[in-house]
Amino acid sequence: MCRRHSPAQQLTEAKQIAKDHGYFVGEQPTHKGLRYLLYRKQRDRSVYVGWSGSPEGIRKLVCKVTNFK
Repeated sequence: MCRRHSPAQQLTEAKQIAKDHGYFVGEQPTHKGLRYLLYRKQRDRSVYVGWSGSPEGIRKLVCKVTNFK
C-alpha cells in the first residue's frame, strides 16, 4: 500500500474486496480484542480460510487469497 489508511478504512477495504471475490470477513471477540476471520462462501456452508488480529493483516490476507493487487 503506497498510502496510509486508518484501521477502519483498511477493514472496510478488506470486507469489500472479499465480498467482490466470494469471501466474507467476520469478527470474533477475544480476551485481547477482536480477531478477524476470513471465510469462502459456498452453497452448503462457509469454508474457513484464515484469521488475523489486525485490520492491516486481514487486508493482506484477503489480497493474497483473492490475488488482488
